[in-house]
Amino acid sequence: MTEYDPGVCNIGPAERRRRYALGAVSFAATLLLLFAVYVYDLPGWLTLVTFAPLFGAAEGYYQARYRFCAGFGLAGVYDVSDTGGDRKPVTDPAARRADRRRALRIHAAAAGTALAGALLVYGVGLLVL
Repeated sequence: MTEYDPGVCNIGPAERRRRYALGAVSFAATLLLLFAVYVYDLPGWLTLVTFAPLFGAAEGYYQARYRFCAGFGLAGVYDVSDTGGDRKPVTDPAARRADRRRALRIHAAAAGTALAGALLVYGVGLLVL
């Protein structure tokens, strides 16, 4: 069993699998959106909408990779159980602050990754269309 470590690890194997699944589904949604834009000859600026599913993909990947759920960190809970569904509150104020800082860093990294990806897709679309 994984141990809770404030600002470092707040999810176990089951929650990590859920985050990887979120990332995969979000990335698939990105591909479907791009497919629709190109197949149905929609305006190229719509590729910028890929920011939303790319954010979900990056968020899921980063959370699983770093064993830290940003939502849990902001809510002040953790679940390091092997099966999931065993959330416990974070009671130490210093631990809550560390968790919030880590959560905000993950959100910022996911937003930056999604923005870079959306701009890249848009730029490639300008060259292709």
